[in-house]
Amino acid sequence: MDWFLPVRSTGQRPATVSVLSQSDREAVGSGVLLPRARFLTCAHVINCALGKENTICAERPAQETLKVLVHGPDGEPHACTARLAVWIPPGAANGVEWDGDLAVLEFVEPLPRDVRPPRWQAMAEGQFVRAWHGSGLHATVATARVTSCDGRIGYVDGEGLTGVAIDHGYSGGPLWSGDAGAVVGLVAAALTPPRHPRYGTPLAYSPEHVARRSWGIPWQRIRAELARAGAEHVLDEPAPADGGAVDPAHRALAAVLGRALADPVRRADCARAVAARCGHHHRADGSAPSVDEFARLLTADGRALPALTEVLHPAAPGAVAELLAAGRMSGVPRLLSPAELDELLALLGQVPAATAARFPSVIRAALPLAELPGALLAGADWGSPDATVRMARITALVEYLEGLRGDSHPVPEGTSVVPGLLRVAVYVAALSPSGPRDGLHGWSTAVAARLGVHEAALAERRADAHEWAERQRAPMAAPRVLVRLTAHPDHDGTHHYRLRLWCDEGAGPRRVSDGGDRPRSAAQAAEDILTVIEPLHRALPAGIRPVIELIVDREGLEVPVDQWEWPGPAGLLPGVLGAEYPLVVNCPELLRGERFKAARRHRWERLDDGGAVHIDRSTGGKNGVYGLLMDHLDAPLATVDGVPADVRVEIVQLCLAMGVPVVVWDRDKAGESGSPAVRVVAGTPPGRLPETVRAYRARTLGRPQASLGRPVLAWAEPGRELPQLELADPTEP
Repeated sequence: MDWFLPVRSTGQRPATVSVLSQSDREAVGSGVLLPRARFLTCAHVINCALGKENTICAERPAQETLKVLVHGPDGEPHACTARLAVWIPPGAANGVEWDGDLAVLEFVEPLPRDVRPPRWQAMAEGQFVRAWHGSGLHATVATARVTSCDGRIGYVDGEGLTGVAIDHGYSGGPLWSGDAGAVVGLVAAALTPPRHPRYGTPLAYSPEHVARRSWGIPWQRIRAELARAGAEHVLDEPAPADGGAVDPAHRALAAVLGRALADPVRRADCARAVAARCGHHHRADGSAPSVDEFARLLTADGRALPALTEVLHPAAPGAVAELLAAGRMSGVPRLLSPAELDELLALLGQVPAATAARFPSVIRAALPLAELPGALLAGADWGSPDATVRMARITALVEYLEGLRGDSHPVPEGTSVVPGLLRVAVYVAALSPSGPRDGLHGWSTAVAARLGVHEAALAERRADAHEWAERQRAPMAAPRVLVRLTAHPDHDGTHHYRLRLWCDEGAGPRRVSDGGDRPRSAAQAAEDILTVIEPLHRALPAGIRPVIELIVDREGLEVPVDQWEWPGPAGLLPGVLGAEYPLVVNCPELLRGERFKAARRHRWERLDDGGAVHIDRSTGGKNGVYGLLMDHLDAPLATVDGVPADVRVEIVQLCLAMGVPVVVWDRDKAGESGSPAVRVVAGTPPGRLPETVRAYRARTLGRPQASLGRPVLAWAEPGRELPQLELADPTEP
C-alpha cells in the first residue's frame, strides 16, 4: 500500500513511554511500545520507579500497577496506567554487565489513535543511534554509535565531547536508528568514571577514563529472553496489510467498494475520514486509494471497516449492509468504530462501582446461552473503588464481547441479530442510574442503526432487560427468622441469653417460640433457632436460604451470634448460624427518632447505585463521621474499619442512628489495624451483602489463616415490619 502510509513510528524518533517514580511522578526511565497496547522496558527501571534501594532486585514487585506517560509523534504526553505482565529480572553476570533485566507492561486505558509501536531491527556494529531521557523531552536527545555488539550486549559510544550523553534516566528507552527507521535495542546502563575509594565521589576527569560510553540490550537478545520466558507472544501483531496471504474477505470487500465508491473523489473523502478516525497517515496530494488498497486496509485494521460503515451509513445504508456481510468472512474487523468504542468505555466508566460489581450477573442474564471464560467474570474487583482497576476489567470485557456474533432470538428478515456486546450494554443500562442509562440508550440506538439491527429487535431486548432489572430490585423473597436477643452475664463472667422468635414469610412476623424467657447457653440458643428454620426449607426453591435477623439493643450489636454452633444430634451435623445462613443485626432502638427517618428511606432507595462511605482512623471522631455522612446523603452503605473497638462501637451506632441502613464492620480486635474481611466484602453490591458475608464466614471455618476477621452486617430495611417491642429511644434522656 502506498496511499495509506505506514503507521509505524518513522523519521526522527519513535513514540516513547516515560516510566514515573510512583512517589514524586518524576521520570526514572523510559520504555518502547509493543503491539497490542503493551510496552517494553528494563526491569531495573520498574524497581527504581517503585523506590527500591536495590534496583537490580530479582523479586517480582508486589505492586504491579504504575502510572506512566506516553509520548506520541507530536511529543504530547498522555497519562496512562500500566500493569506488569512479564518480569525477567536482572541477573548479574560480572561486575559491569548483567543478563535478563526486561519487563513488559500492559496499558489499562486505550492509547491515543496516533500512537503506534515502532519497527524493530537487529543491532549491528557501526549503526548510528539516538536515545532520549525518560522525560521524553526533545532537548535530551543523545547521539551515539554502536561500537561493539555480540548479540548479548551492545556498547554505544557518544560521538565527540559535545552534546548530551546517555546517562541516568535513559534506561529502558529505545536506541533508535534513524537510517533504518527502527529500534535496535534498549538502553541498559552508562559506564561512569571511577569514584574516590573513600568518599565515593567521582574522580576528576582524566583522558584515560571511559567517557560517554553506555551499553544496551540488542533486539536479538530481547527476542531470545522473551522466548525463554515463554513470553514471545507479546511481540505478536497482525500480519502487515501489504503482505502475506490474502484475506478471504478481500475480494468481496473490494467488489462492494468498487460499486459504492466508484467515484475517486468520493473514495478519497471516505478514505481520509477512515484514516483520521483510525489514526492512519495518508497521501495528501489529492489522489484516492485504489479499491484494492482500501479493501486491504479493511482486512488489516480491525477498526477500519466499522469506521467506514460509520461514514457511509447516513447516505448509503445498503452499501453498509453489504460491507458488514463481506467483513464477516474475515476474522479481522471488530464490531465498533474507534469513536463508538471510546464512547462506550466512557459511559461504562460512569456506572457506579456498586453497579459495576454486578457485571458478572448482568452478563449471564444478558447472554444466557453464551459460553464465557470463567476468568473473564471471576474476581472481586469489578466493584473496586479504584476506577482504574474497574476500567481494566471493563476494557477486557468489551474486547471479548465484540467477538460474539449475537443472540438466537428471531429478527425481521433482512436485518441483523443483536450482537452480544449490544445486548450487554442494554442490560447494564437497565440497571444503571439515569446519567449512564440515557447515554447507553443513545449509544446502543446509534450502533444498532449502523449495524442494521431492526428497531423492534432492540426494543425487545430492552424490554427483556427492564423486566430482569425490575426482578433484581424486588424485595428479598427469602423468609426471615427474627430473633429478639438479650444477653445476661453470669457471676462467673459467662453469658446466658433470652430469646423470642418470630417467622416472617411475607405476611408479617408471627410468633413461633413458646419457650418463654428461660435463659439459654449459646449452643442452646443456636439449637432453638435452627429448629425454627428447618421446616422453612420445605417450601423454598433451591438457592434461597432463610435470613436470620437479630433484633438487639445497642449493647447486643457485638454479640458473636454468627459464631454460635449447635453440634446436632450425636454431634454428627454441625450448624454454625452465620456460616449456614445469612445473618444480620437490627437495632430498632437506634431507629426510633423522626429526624433521620426520611434520610433512611432515601438511602435505601439508592441501594443499587448510591455508593458507600468508608470510615477509618483518618475520618476523625464523632464530628468527622457526622460530617462525612452529611456530605454523602445518597450512600446506603457504611464500612467501618481500622479503628479501636470502643470507638468503632460508637461509630456504628452513630451511622445507624443517622439513617445509614447497611453498616459493615469487623468485630475482631485485629481489625483495628485494617480488616481483610471488610476489604473483601466492601466491593459487593449492598443488596448482596448478606450472602457475601455468609460466604466469608464459612471460609473462616475452612481457611482461618486466609480469611481473617469476624464481619458483622447491620441491616435496617425501612418499611419491613418488626414485632412490637418495648425499646428505649437513644435520642431521649
